[in-house]
Amino acid sequence: MSFKQQQVVRVGRRPLAEVLSKLVAKKIPIYACGACSRARGVAERALAEYGAKFGNPKISVSLVERADKIMTE
Repeated sequence: MSFKQQQVVRVGRRPLAEVLSKLVAKKIPIYACGACSRARGVAERALAEYGAKFGNPKISVSLVERADKIMTE
């Protein structure tokens, strides 16, 4: 198996698909930074199964202002 084919899972962190599925189950809206995602080759359609949408700076700022907790990374 080549390095590119190996799945890297950081110690102490859950796979992102698991986290996203739990958020969806709780009907929590998911927004990803559009510019950050595109720069990493993530298309909006890749997030569609989770109902996630690309946000923009205006959306991001308003969500952070209203939130009591935020997730990054």
